[in-house]
Amino acid sequence: MQGIDWGAIAILGVLLLVVFVWIHRRPAPAPRPAPVTPQRQIAVDGTNVMFWRDEVAQIATLKNVLKRLRREGYDPVVFLDASSRHHVGDKSLNESKFAQVLGLARNRLMVVPAGTEADELILEFAGQYKLSIVSNDRFRDRAHQARNIKLVKGHFQGERLVLKNL
Repeated sequence: MQGIDWGAIAILGVLLLVVFVWIHRRPAPAPRPAPVTPQRQIAVDGTNVMFWRDEVAQIATLKNVLKRLRREGYDPVVFLDASSRHHVGDKSLNESKFAQVLGLARNRLMVVPAGTEADELILEFAGQYKLSIVSNDRFRDRAHQARNIKLVKGHFQGERLVLKNL
């Protein structure tokens, strides 16, 4: 009769215990995020919108409009003329700083280079992706580009934002 090798059994027991602990100590799989309702993109003529309150360029006006658009389920893509930083009196504003101030991801804002007409780029972008444009501009000089694009016009009545055709 052979003797039982208690040393081997002890080592096997320890190995099984280590495997058991390792299996049960692994982090639980991350919970899956709740399904996100897809947002509708909308183009915003940011320079135009900044003038909607008191006909003075104000970043706060644009921020209010963006907040409302998000609340309505839109994902705004903002276009600004190169002169926008001068209109608001802060020449240090570049694309990154504008995006930060407006609470936008960097890929949701474009400051159109000086010498480039922003209207052309906004209309081209909106036309390509079949988006509405938030602007009071009538785009008369580019009527052929704007003819199939829905325009969302707006203004402030006191502190209340009124958006037409949203």
